[in-house]
Amino acid sequence: MTTRTVPGRRRPPRSARRRRALPGALPGALPTAGLLLALAPVAFAFGSVRFPAPSPLPVPVELVSLEVAGLDGPKPLTPAFAPGIRHYAVRCAERETLTVTARPADRTAAGEPPKITLNGDPLAGGRAEVSLRHDQDLAVGVRRGAESTTYAIHCVPLDFPEVTVLTRRPGRAEGLLLLDPTHEVGSAKGKFVTYLAVLDDYGVPRFHRRIESRVVNFRWHAAQRRYSYTRALDEESCGNANTETVLLDERLEVVARVRAAGLCSTDGHDFLLTDEGNYLFIAYVPAVRDFSAVPDRDSGYPYSTEPTHDSVIQEVTPEGEVVFQWNSGEARDGTGPALKFADCRVNRFPDHYAWLNSFSLTSAGTLLASFRGCAQVLEIERPSGRVLRQLGGSAPALPDGRVHYRLVGDPEPAGFCGQHTPVETGRGANGEMRIALFDNGVHCPGDEHPDDNHRRRPREHHRSRLVEYRLGDGGEAVFLRHYEMPWFVPYAGSVQALGNGNRLLTYGRARGLSSTLVEVDPSGQEVLVVRIGGDRRERLYRAYREPGLTIPLNLP
Repeated sequence: MTTRTVPGRRRPPRSARRRRALPGALPGALPTAGLLLALAPVAFAFGSVRFPAPSPLPVPVELVSLEVAGLDGPKPLTPAFAPGIRHYAVRCAERETLTVTARPADRTAAGEPPKITLNGDPLAGGRAEVSLRHDQDLAVGVRRGAESTTYAIHCVPLDFPEVTVLTRRPGRAEGLLLLDPTHEVGSAKGKFVTYLAVLDDYGVPRFHRRIESRVVNFRWHAAQRRYSYTRALDEESCGNANTETVLLDERLEVVARVRAAGLCSTDGHDFLLTDEGNYLFIAYVPAVRDFSAVPDRDSGYPYSTEPTHDSVIQEVTPEGEVVFQWNSGEARDGTGPALKFADCRVNRFPDHYAWLNSFSLTSAGTLLASFRGCAQVLEIERPSGRVLRQLGGSAPALPDGRVHYRLVGDPEPAGFCGQHTPVETGRGANGEMRIALFDNGVHCPGDEHPDDNHRRRPREHHRSRLVEYRLGDGGEAVFLRHYEMPWFVPYAGSVQALGNGNRLLTYGRARGLSSTLVEVDPSGQEVLVVRIGGDRRERLYRAYREPGLTIPLNLP
C-alpha cells in the first residue's frame, strides 16, 4: 500500500495523535483507551476486578425416590413415583406392616442436608416400618431450613374398585372428583357395597369409605360446607323403595340423617342443600289420575282413571317445616296439571308417568327439573310452583304463562329424550338462559309402548350425548353444541358445568363396559378420562368435580 504525503502539511507527532479527541467527545475528554489507562492505578489500588461465580441452582426440597413394601415384597405406587407428584395409593390388607424407603434430592454445596420424617418422626437412614389399617394414610416429610414438602401415601382396601386414568391433558378444571362406585356382592340378590371416594386426577383416592348398602349421589354443597350421600333403606313404603340422605361435615363425619316430611317415602334420585340451608327432596307419591284422554300407539283410548305415582319436589327446613311442595299431577289455577299426560307415554306409563330423575338450582333460585318419562325439562319457580319454561314435549292444553320452547338446529330430529341432570350454564341480562343436559337418547317421542314399560328403543345410531341449548326470546331453544359419546347409555348418566367452561360427564355403565367419567373442554376435546371398576362391573351413579376441598390425612 502506498502512503501519499500532502504538500505543505506535516503529520502531527504520534503522541499528539493519541491525545486527539474522538469525534463527538467533550473538549478535553480522554479517549477510551486513555480512560482505562488512567483508571488502572485505581483498579490496582483496590485489587483486580473479579466477577462473582454463578450460584448453583437451588435443589428443590423433594424426594428422588419413594418405595413401599409389605411382607410379600414391593408394593406398586399409583401413579408411578415422580418428584413433583405428592399423593400416591397402595393396596393394603385390613391390617398391614409396611416398610417405607425414601431418599431426598442432594443438598447443594452451601446448603444443609434435608431431614426426612414419617408421620412426624425422623426417618432414620431413610427407612422405617409402620403398621396401619387399610383406611389410613402415611405422610413422608422432607425439610431443609424453612422449606418443606409432604408426600402422602394413601392405603386403599383390596376390594376398592380399579381406577384407570386413560387420558389426562392440560386444560382440566381445578378440583377433586367425588364419586360413589357400587357393586353387587354375594349370591343374594340385592346386596350391595358402595365406596364413597374422593379422587385426584391421577386416580388416587384421597378419601374413601366403605358402606354396605346401595349409595348414590355423593356430593359437596359449598354454601353450607357439607357433603351428602343418599342411602337405600331395607324397606319399601307405598310401593316405592325408601331412602335417607346422610349429611357430613368437612371432616366427613356424619352430622344428620334426613328424609322428606309427611310423605310415605323419599326417593333417592336427587337431593340438594340450598344456600339457605333447606333440604330439597324427590318423592314418588301414589295417586289416581284421569288418563282417559291419553291415546295408545294405535290411537285408541284404553285408559280411564288409573292408579299411578305423581312426582313430587319438596323443600324442608332443618326444623322439618315444609316451605315448598310441587306435584306433577296437580292442577293449578284451573289450567290442568303441570305435565300433559299424553306427552308421558315413553317410559313407565301409566304407573310412573313423569319419572322425575334429577333437578338443579339456577342462578335465579328456580329449579330445573328433568322428567324422563315425558322427555322434557321444566323450570319451576320457588315458592310459587309456577312453571316458567318448558323444553321438550308439546304446549300445554291451556295457557298458564309458561314459555314453551321448540328446538331449532338440533341435528337429532326428535331432540333429546330419556335425559338426566339439566343444568344452567349461563344467563343473560334479558333472561336468556343456556342449559346443558345428559341426553340418553332412549324413550324418545314416538317410541310409546305402554304395554312394555321398560322397553328401551334407542336412536338408530345407538349413542348418547351431552347437548346444550340457548333459550332465548320468541320461544326458540337454539342448539349450541353437542358431544356425542362413544357408547349408548340407556340409564343414569350426568353432566356438571365446571368453572372454566368444561363439562364433566358420567357414563354410568354402558353395554357391559366399566363406568366412566369424562371431562371435555369447550371444543369437545377429552382432557380427562377415568375408568372405574373391572370385572365386578361397578356402577357409577354420578361424579362431581369440586374446587377448594381439603381432605385431612388419616394418620395411624
